[in-house]
Amino acid sequence: MNKLLATTITALLAIAGLASAAQAEVLTIDGMTPANAAEFPQIQSVAIERFGGRDGRALAFELEDSLAAVTIFGQPYFDVIGGRSGVQSDASLSGNVTASVEQYDTVAKRRRCVERNDEDQCVTHEYIKVDCLTRTIDFRAQVRATRYRDGRSIYTESFPDRADQTICFGDDEDFAGSESVIRTMVSQTASAVRNDLAPRQYRQDIRILESRKGMTKAEGEFFKAAIKMTKTNQAEACRMWDEADRNGLVHISLSYNLGLCAEQRGDLETALAFYEEADRFSPGKYEVTESSQRASDHRRALNEWELRQSERTGNQR
Repeated sequence: MNKLLATTITALLAIAGLASAAQAEVLTIDGMTPANAAEFPQIQSVAIERFGGRDGRALAFELEDSLAAVTIFGQPYFDVIGGRSGVQSDASLSGNVTASVEQYDTVAKRRRCVERNDEDQCVTHEYIKVDCLTRTIDFRAQVRATRYRDGRSIYTESFPDRADQTICFGDDEDFAGSESVIRTMVSQTASAVRNDLAPRQYRQDIRILESRKGMTKAEGEFFKAAIKMTKTNQAEACRMWDEADRNGLVHISLSYNLGLCAEQRGDLETALAFYEEADRFSPGKYEVTESSQRASDHRRALNEWELRQSERTGNQR
């Protein structure tokens, strides 16, 4: 799967997940994902250099805007240097963009009217072969980051994309403008590069575990009351689960939900300990694995942010 398509699918899945969560009992989690490029947390300033190809200039502008817009905890993440400048940056971005547009004749089956009545109304439709024209747009962007102090490439990535559209005789549509399609691909590339080079903050509604199987009647009723409380007072729901834990309740749902509570208040070490405990009840359970990975990523992102801030402070002295 190409990287641009993967980014789009991930966004769609996140939207679907939020829609589902809105109908269920959830806890709201604030977090941060680390940059995908391992050596970029130390990069404070970025220069946008030459991007070759007909659409290279457009990608350079998109990258400049995208990276300049990154803020973490309300602070600009990069010092972005565009165009020719005498200011020395920590790293520079360059690359190349190629896009080709081809059209060719083809044949495809389409639903067409094959019989009309006296009032010229269609009474019979069939799928028949018709003449068509297919347009293919092939796109590829290559982006490289070079570190100034040693000249080493610290990031290199290729972003291929492809758009096919077929128009057949009798269709009530026309080709989308090729320039518009390519501009969208350029924007998607800039967004993917931004996600590779910088962390991203998020707020997500995470569904709790509700199963009470194995609890006593009294434990189950108390746990159910805490579940209901998430709709109006998440902090109180967490307090109730903490009380159940102190009273000796041992259950995967309790361990997992307490992990979410700890993650919600920013206590990532405690959250990870609860997720590890929940995993022992049901090894490999999807919700537990996903939450453990999310908390681990958040912890790494915070560690990288703190290191970055200490380096920035040191450089300003």
